[in-house]
Amino acid sequence: MCFMMGAAAGGMLPVTYALLAEMMPNRHRGWSLVLVGGLGAVGGYFAASGLSAVLQPIFGWRILWLANLPTGLTLVLLGGLIPESAKFLMARGRVTEAEAVMRRFGATLRRGPIPVAERKAGHGALTGRKLAGKLAALTIAALTWGLVNFGLLLWLPADLVAKGYSVAVSSKLLAESALIAFPTVFLCALMYSRWSTKWSLVTMIGVTLAGLAGVLRLDLAGTGSPVLPVALLIVGSNGILAILLPYTAESFPLRVRGRATGWVAACTKAGGLLAQGLSIAALIPSMGLAAAVIMAPGALALALVAWFGRETRGGDLRDLDAALGPEAMAA
Repeated sequence: MCFMMGAAAGGMLPVTYALLAEMMPNRHRGWSLVLVGGLGAVGGYFAASGLSAVLQPIFGWRILWLANLPTGLTLVLLGGLIPESAKFLMARGRVTEAEAVMRRFGATLRRGPIPVAERKAGHGALTGRKLAGKLAALTIAALTWGLVNFGLLLWLPADLVAKGYSVAVSSKLLAESALIAFPTVFLCALMYSRWSTKWSLVTMIGVTLAGLAGVLRLDLAGTGSPVLPVALLIVGSNGILAILLPYTAESFPLRVRGRATGWVAACTKAGGLLAQGLSIAALIPSMGLAAAVIMAPGALALALVAWFGRETRGGDLRDLDAALGPEAMAA
């Protein structure tokens, strides 16, 4: 049952981002994608840690299985209202259906090339080695996020309890850190839509590395408050998740957009599988050692995104398909 739930959630995210990327107007695409990802991540983390702080000391951990029931039922009820992507329909020659979808939103089909005035310099598609390099950069960033979110942050409460904190106090710490991270979601959306998509992701990876360095320092010193390192980890990891999948969806042509976004989303879970494999094997390292190990792929991801990343802010997704020629729309 756990596997089925995880597979469903893991499959839902890439489809959601790819669909939104294809449906939203260019000027609203960036901030809306980041808000959907960021608010979902930090809101879910706050809700889970908050419910854990309140309910787990009374009912035990099993009560948390019921936390997702209301949102799950809501998704089932609202699923029928989600329209198909007009760009997806157009790419497969289903023009009538695409026009019907667009009429629901008061839009009309525009044929012909994109006016030169709408194009922005530096937004052409990556091809060949650079495209593979970008996918590698995003893959390593996703693996790093999975190790932080499903490894270090899950091991941290048990580590705090082992150091003398109560379950309620450790859960409260995570909830307070998530609350601190909440305003940063809007900052991420602002940075992504008004400043730079590429450098926003690099910045969030850097914040996560700072949090890992704080955990390492805390473990080596043996004393100090864990609030700042945990807050930096949650801010950085939520920022990465909020930006990573939207950035991926905006970086690949229609033919492979869903698969590339799905691959990167799967890699976020792969990091978690590795972390949970260590938990099952009772090989959980100290928090300092775990932080030091995770910093290596994190630093590599930062360097690769800075090198291979391409600015997508203000670009038209059709440019990605045009760069690969007519065959990009065929499959």
